[in-house]
Amino acid sequence: MPLLGRSGACGLKHVAEQPNSELVELLIVELQRGSNVSQRALARRLGVAVGTVNRLLAEMVAAGYVQVFNRGVRPFAYKVTNDGERYRRRLSLEQYSSVLGRLRRLEERIRSTLGELNKRGVKRVVFYGAGEVMEATYPVAREVGLDVIGVVDDDTSKQGLRKWSLVVGPPRSINDLRPDAVLITTVRHAEEIHLKIDAALRSSVEVREL
Repeated sequence: MPLLGRSGACGLKHVAEQPNSELVELLIVELQRGSNVSQRALARRLGVAVGTVNRLLAEMVAAGYVQVFNRGVRPFAYKVTNDGERYRRRLSLEQYSSVLGRLRRLEERIRSTLGELNKRGVKRVVFYGAGEVMEATYPVAREVGLDVIGVVDDDTSKQGLRKWSLVVGPPRSINDLRPDAVLITTVRHAEEIHLKIDAALRSSVEVREL
């Protein structure tokens, strides 16, 4: 199935529904940086196969978003058309809206989980994970009445850093803190953290994911 439609309006709608929207936007940006650039160089910059770049360029030319001029010179010179620039702006807005939507859903999930813990009598919590999710979770925890008594992280480069009013410590400090619950404030490594707490820390406190 083509990644781009064959007309302006259809092309805009079709690509916006594809998982390659971000890639198309980045490709347009790269073309705007310099017109005479090889497909191999574009593929290297974008981290994709040359065939993918070739296919996208062909479909973008067919959709009227990119023009090729001076075909007697290699590499070809590409020019992003006005339609192509408008399309890039639309893709950028859609990407922003998508990220904003995910952040809002995450905040709702955080608030729901923390509210449930508070209703069940949990007061003292330790965050496991000192990244962006923790940064978003801390103020919500304070709002719902939880006392965040510590934050830990496996990454030694984060240990010792100050996050809000807390200093990031190693996971082994959880037992010394004696929390009512440990809240895993990372999305990507939640299962690994569960195993570490169970096997290494042998902590009897409740462990929850967001």
